[in-house]
Amino acid sequence: MCETIDAVRLLSQAVETSLLNRFPAFVFRIPGDDAFYWGACTRESLDVLSGSELPETPEGFLFAPFDVKTLSAFFFPVKAVRAESVEIDALKRIGAVSVIEDKPIGRDDISYGQYKNQVENLVEETFCSSLKKAVLSRTVTLDRPAVSDMQLVLRLAAKYPSAFVSWVHLPGVGRWIGATPETLLDYDGSVLSTMALAGTRRAGSKEAWGEKEMEEQQIVTDYIVNALEKEGFATEVGERATRVAGQVEHLCTPISISGDFDRRRVSDILNVLHPTPAVGGYPKALAIDWIRRVEQHDRDYYGGYLGPVSGREIRLFVNLRCMEVNDTLLKLYVGGGLTAQSRPEDEWNETEAKAQTLLSVINE
Repeated sequence: MCETIDAVRLLSQAVETSLLNRFPAFVFRIPGDDAFYWGACTRESLDVLSGSELPETPEGFLFAPFDVKTLSAFFFPVKAVRAESVEIDALKRIGAVSVIEDKPIGRDDISYGQYKNQVENLVEETFCSSLKKAVLSRTVTLDRPAVSDMQLVLRLAAKYPSAFVSWVHLPGVGRWIGATPETLLDYDGSVLSTMALAGTRRAGSKEAWGEKEMEEQQIVTDYIVNALEKEGFATEVGERATRVAGQVEHLCTPISISGDFDRRRVSDILNVLHPTPAVGGYPKALAIDWIRRVEQHDRDYYGGYLGPVSGREIRLFVNLRCMEVNDTLLKLYVGGGLTAQSRPEDEWNETEAKAQTLLSVINE
């Protein structure tokens, strides 16, 4: 118990030091693990990446946007250490060369009426074009209560043990906190795993899954399998099952490929996978174009991916159930997949339920 208390105390001090001294840092907890990991570096040592690529640097932490063509990804070229091994005195010697202001957070929230029009726009589009699915997101912006970044992280970790919980601070770029249920890519040096996670309803529902949710999830599964097989991989597809993620549950199909892949080959696979129809849509280019035209906010790093890289082991997660934060506001990002069968009220309620994953810890 004392070790846990010391780890939390050190991690809280490290986060506050990063915020005070304005240097990049990250915190994460792997699903099913009790340990928190920490890493930090100077702004000058950050690797800035373009496209869906992995760096040659053997170890570090990757933070990438939804739209890799318009925003940069960042790689922290440092080994993540367990929270109890954080050296606060060493962190105090890391400082920004110049003062970097917090990125301003705009209030881009929309009303139900506006959202309804967007859903109806998509349904009409599916009848007029080859668009089969698009993921529509919206924001929920709140005045920040008296709760620290680390308190939010700890609450999320305690409430959602099967989620990848994270905190990322990039001065001038943004500060993000999240608890995502979705693995994008998990490679252990011999087997590369991913998942088709889509279709949503409230957790604990007793009835059978609806046709709309089954179709939505199958679109994601088919896309991933076909994309990997087109690249020459033999895929292994597991059984579809229900996966609980906070206040909601999803349909999930595990998919894997085997092989001895170098970083360049894993980057190729990453480029094929991101963004999957679970966060973008299908066909990919058509869905992303629709998102750019219709959504009133910039996604930035929502729907992107993040996670640790350690030698041959690469664990990347989709940045969902996340919020962008500064000292005065919290901006939650929530979304849902739309198809020709979508009904505005149902889709709105789905995003409301997803928002509760974050609201439930903010309002504790």
